[in-house]
Amino acid sequence: MHKYILILKKISLNSSLVLAGVAISLFLCNCVLGFLSFPSEVPQKISHPINYEEVRQNKEFQYIFKTNSRGLRYHDIPAEKPANTFRVFVSGDSFTEGEGVDDGKRFTDLLEGKFQSSDKSVLFINGGLTGAGPLMYGKLFLEVGLEYKPDALFICLFVNDVADTPEKLYLKPFSFLHSRSGLKKITQTLWPRVYTQLALFYLQSEHHRKTKTTDFILTISELARKKNIPQSQINRWKESLPQELVTAVNQGTFNGSILSLGLLYPEYWSDSIDISNTRAKKKWENMTNILSEILERAKQRGVETAVILIPSTFQYDPKSHSETNPWIITGSEIRKEWLSEETEIQKSMKLWTLSEGVSFLDLTPVFREAIKSNKNLNWKLDGHWNHMGHQVAANAIASWLDDQQVFSFMKSKNLRNLRTP
Repeated sequence: MHKYILILKKISLNSSLVLAGVAISLFLCNCVLGFLSFPSEVPQKISHPINYEEVRQNKEFQYIFKTNSRGLRYHDIPAEKPANTFRVFVSGDSFTEGEGVDDGKRFTDLLEGKFQSSDKSVLFINGGLTGAGPLMYGKLFLEVGLEYKPDALFICLFVNDVADTPEKLYLKPFSFLHSRSGLKKITQTLWPRVYTQLALFYLQSEHHRKTKTTDFILTISELARKKNIPQSQINRWKESLPQELVTAVNQGTFNGSILSLGLLYPEYWSDSIDISNTRAKKKWENMTNILSEILERAKQRGVETAVILIPSTFQYDPKSHSETNPWIITGSEIRKEWLSEETEIQKSMKLWTLSEGVSFLDLTPVFREAIKSNKNLNWKLDGHWNHMGHQVAANAIASWLDDQQVFSFMKSKNLRNLRTP
């Protein structure tokens, strides 16, 4: 018996020495990382990489993507505003950024051309961020947009911002503190820089796995199984996939989410447009809380605000309801009634902006009227506005700014140069 006790003590001592050695090694590693200025928290994505340029293309379009010294898809301008120059920061997602359209043809560029005169000018600073929801493009405005000393802020809300908002917000919007527990909390507290490097490695691996896959079907099938989606449903989804688009996804020339959400989140569009179930209503509540915080922060800095609702093509273009549309083929819930009815997202946005006392423009009726000319306003497969869609948006926003006198510094119609089409 005494022999076994000695063995256990020896094992315990050796284990303690090993753990102490690991702890000391991690401590020293953490100190070295600190000396080398490695971060103690996972950096939050705020904007694009600065001064970056590349040619972006997919099956339908090709354009030059170029950022300025603040990571925005906009040209560099002086920090200080020249006399008689006003600045409107335009926040939003990929529709605002202008995915698929060259610089100079986006609605922000067109607006900038329209509101020039011999003695005054208005700059529309494009703060769009592809793949972002209100939480991310709101942070972009607070961290980068305010550096421009803007006179006003446009929040351009695309309808899918509802579905793209987290169902759970653990903290007040833009506090950006990480909620951890258990081993993660202990590790981050004791060795923050080591923990952060491990977390970054994991996040980058996951991002690469989900976005750079060369076997799209296998990747999404694995995700579906983790979500406990029945194999029979996965098999039906596989059979529905257009092989040409699957190949394009594997080659990096098509957006895989268009094909995957019909399996992983088929209510993506109905949650965004109908807001009819508990999950969608919670997302709506969180989204409006985020937007309210953005408006309050802008107000505190003396920045005037307005909100623009950008509709989905499913709300105005009958061609988008074709049975060959990849969203429909792969199982996403789409209703034809959206083409003509005043949808819940429209009603709710109208009421919310009224309660906030902020000017509001719903572009849905504008695009329903514009599509009657049988012009294509969106890329057929990708769904983003093409240059004609941006023209429609720019003309509607310009007329609204003139007629409604949305911002105090734009009271005079003489500001607008009507010679630009």
